[in-house]
Amino acid sequence: MKKVLFIATISLTLLASCRETKKDESVETQNTETILSPEEMSQREDSLEIVREENRRLDSIQQVKSHGHAH
Repeated sequence: MKKVLFIATISLTLLASCRETKKDESVETQNTETILSPEEMSQREDSLEIVREENRRLDSIQQVKSHGHAH
């Protein structure tokens, strides 16, 4: 009985892994929909730069608090 269950489990696992899914198609359509205009790209880049500067400033403050000076 254990052999039958083992073989059935292996068979179902192989069948499940070989089955094609529609996930790939949905990912491809999502990738084409996320194309941004140049204005949106520049806005996002500006936002990222602001966040990076803020993180650098907070990191410097953290370093000063932890060991007296920033690097």
